[in-house]
Amino acid sequence: MNTATSALEIARAAILETIPAEHVGVALDAVVEPSQDSDVVITSYTFECTSAGYPGWYWEVSVVEISGQGQPTVSEVNLLPGAVALVPAAWKPWADRVEAGDLGVGDLLPPPENDDRLTAGFTGLGDLEDIADELATLHPVQWELGLGREKVLSTVGQERAVNRWFEKLNGPKSAMAKSAPAQCGSCGFLVAIGGSMGQVFGVCGNEFGAADGQVVATTFGCGAHSSVRQEQAAPIPVVDLVIDDQADEQSDSSDLPDYVANPVQDDSEFDEDVDLDEAEERNEHVASEFAMKEAVEAIEAASEFMEMENLDADEAEQEITDFYGDSESDAKV
Repeated sequence: MNTATSALEIARAAILETIPAEHVGVALDAVVEPSQDSDVVITSYTFECTSAGYPGWYWEVSVVEISGQGQPTVSEVNLLPGAVALVPAAWKPWADRVEAGDLGVGDLLPPPENDDRLTAGFTGLGDLEDIADELATLHPVQWELGLGREKVLSTVGQERAVNRWFEKLNGPKSAMAKSAPAQCGSCGFLVAIGGSMGQVFGVCGNEFGAADGQVVATTFGCGAHSSVRQEQAAPIPVVDLVIDDQADEQSDSSDLPDYVANPVQDDSEFDEDVDLDEAEERNEHVASEFAMKEAVEAIEAASEFMEMENLDADEAEQEITDFYGDSESDAKV
């Protein structure tokens, strides 16, 4: 048995000392590691991990062989993830895991030590006297009075806040701002804030605005700007009413009774002294006219009926006479 074979068997045996054999698969590779001592050879043997809970992982055993010693020795045994192994996320300190919006009711989140977002505030005139020379070299926008606060925003903190607020929905790049008729800087509802930040930001005070009670950039805007005026709609033209009275004048009144076709236009045409016999005679005349009209319609219908039923002239004449006699009798009744 050669040395290489012995080293491979020794490596597998080292795993099996603590791991069941069903979790150790076939040998995958053997890699000789670099060594500063030419008499020392370090070889890493890898074996497949067949455990169901570790897909994609493999066993690695480091075996050391020293020139002059007959038996290789095991240096370490490791279970390592492969390229497709399921591994946990990289470790991230707790302080770095907190993101904006994570703070809940009752939570405490102290700022880290030496937070570059903050700088020393000034709680009294004595503080100003102590650092008067230092303040003289700064531009006024680079410092502010603490007004009793131990810490205030540093230049770094202000820059981060400006960049963050500009990128939010209430910044000039938002769709709302691009479609607004005017900017917040000229709006009467903008509540000014103090300090250097007040040059580029304010608070919206319009309850109907898009960002009521929120910090907005002066270059932001919405449709509720104080200068917006409702446009007066153009009046809708209304044409004069046209009445077509020609149809009544051109209507055919030949088929109407005389008293309908030529109605009485003046009350003076009525004879208040008409007796009952004359009135009854007039009614009979009107009824007779309607009966005659119906008779004519009946003759036309009988002609069509004759053509449909193939009647001869004598039969058709009898049909017409009977119908006309009945109509005339009805009229007299």
